[in-house]
Amino acid sequence: MLKVAKRRRGIKLTTRLQKRTVKKKYYGKSEYSYTVYSLNIPKRFHEFLQRFLNKDLDVDAKSEHDCLTITLRPKAEST
Repeated sequence: MLKVAKRRRGIKLTTRLQKRTVKKKYYGKSEYSYTVYSLNIPKRFHEFLQRFLNKDLDVDAKSEHDCLTITLRPKAEST
């Protein structure tokens, strides 16, 4: 779990949510658009992310008071 703006060893880590609009054309005539949100993760956490690369992840997000918590878990493999 990554908490944004959490203090670690006296250093405050910050990041920002980014929003962009993607426009796609289909059949050469019409165009539709949708919003994509992204979050840059500070370099300090990169070592923790390596084992999750190229894997499907379940995502859960909670908003309580003035805090956003995003949880990523490896997707359970079905047998």
